[in-house]
Amino acid sequence: MNGRALMLQFLYLFSVLNHFESAAVNSEKSIVIIGSGPSGIAAATRLLSNGFKNVTILEAENRFGGRINTIQYGANVLDMGAQWCHGEVGNVVYEMAKGKDLLSTHVVDVSVGNLFRSNGEAIPKEIASKLNAVGHGIDSGFSEEQIVYNGSMGNFFADKYWAALQGDDFKDVDDELKHQAFEYYHGSQRTNDGCDNWYELSCRSSNDWEDSPGDYLLNWKDKGFVTVFDLLQNKIPSGNDSQNTVDVLPYIQLNKEVQKINYKEALTANAPIHIETSDGSIYNADHVICTVSLGVLQHRHLSLFEPLLPSRKINSIDGRALGTVDKLFAEYDAPFWHDQWEGFGMLWLPEQLKVVREDAINGDWLGGIIGFYRVSYQPNILCGWITGPEARNMERKSDEDVKRGVDKVMKMFLSKKFTVPDTKSVKRSQWFSNPHFRGSYSYYTLKSDAVGATTSQLAEPIESENGIPVVQFAGEATSKHYFSSVHGAIETGWREAERLIDTYKGKI
Repeated sequence: MNGRALMLQFLYLFSVLNHFESAAVNSEKSIVIIGSGPSGIAAATRLLSNGFKNVTILEAENRFGGRINTIQYGANVLDMGAQWCHGEVGNVVYEMAKGKDLLSTHVVDVSVGNLFRSNGEAIPKEIASKLNAVGHGIDSGFSEEQIVYNGSMGNFFADKYWAALQGDDFKDVDDELKHQAFEYYHGSQRTNDGCDNWYELSCRSSNDWEDSPGDYLLNWKDKGFVTVFDLLQNKIPSGNDSQNTVDVLPYIQLNKEVQKINYKEALTANAPIHIETSDGSIYNADHVICTVSLGVLQHRHLSLFEPLLPSRKINSIDGRALGTVDKLFAEYDAPFWHDQWEGFGMLWLPEQLKVVREDAINGDWLGGIIGFYRVSYQPNILCGWITGPEARNMERKSDEDVKRGVDKVMKMFLSKKFTVPDTKSVKRSQWFSNPHFRGSYSYYTLKSDAVGATTSQLAEPIESENGIPVVQFAGEATSKHYFSSVHGAIETGWREAERLIDTYKGKI
């Protein structure tokens, strides 16, 4: 055997030994992931696939999934949280799902929907279409201007909206309707971004956000968004392709609310991080990946971490916001609408708004509903949307009070169009009042601009004096370009897993 052959054989044997020794190191390292939402599951599956076996996922809820929560209800399933795959290009969720007959384009496009006044009057189709073209087009049609606009999204929208409505095309639209539609688009914007009001929403945040081109409202047919967890574990092969399945469920411990993460000794010594849960359990780890929501961090970071997080990290937490977006699923014994009707947006007249605000029980939230729309694969259900303080007020009501309120507004808006029966049942989400979430998804505020709070700062790990990541952060709020989305959350879980894989690559 010549010298070159000997060298090649040596290199091959070295690489094999290096692989097995690195894998052994990986297996020994203890990693605790806090939270079993899409970012936590993504981090775990990536680590397990790369030789890390000592992985534990601590989940405060009695289920896994985080803000993905698919439940059995009515004729099929409902997604109480994340519902659609938003876009195709650059969307890791779509990349995993494509070609597997999981996604459907049959969804309601609210941007071209019906508009009804609270006195039951339907806005003529041609007028509603013109208003919707302006109202729903502003946020997507002026992105370059938004990036440099020094103010709120509300101010930006108002400038563009009122300028557009001065044109000849809107001479047949009365001023009252223009103002009612303006408030409707305010509600729609709040729902899209999760903000309490659009005068606090940073317009320049669009500089960070990146759309994923393609269909933006792909639904999960009759399976729900929970399907994405099977995709992350390679449990749904494409065609005849064989895949290495990663079963992450045995690594999840439910009802384990973390109370304390003590990482002090890990910063300067080769000592473990101590994690304590509400039931008194103690876990030791070499690394912690924290995937809890921004809302939980904001409410609990002072008591959760020991020592306190660095000022720069606290600034990135407190300088952002987590909004509340809730759904109201109204189920009927049978549809009272016709097949071509897909729902409606709600324009409030002062007279009816006064009536609902004087409601002793539900007056503090009914006026915040922006509309009800058909639900794919649920023939007897309409879904209403409510955001911000009204959503938080709704969450505090009893189930019966919420049902009574939904019946009231549905008949108020639609009684001239349909014979509207009482609902059979109403199911609503309650993301803010759940202490394990404290809201729905994150957004940039004007305060974020002022204090320089960014997703990149939130994503920075806390490292030991040797540059080893000790406490890492993942979740949608840490995604630079896809915050507020599931695909953003998944990418951050992979990012933090890769950070550890790179840390131990070749270290033997």
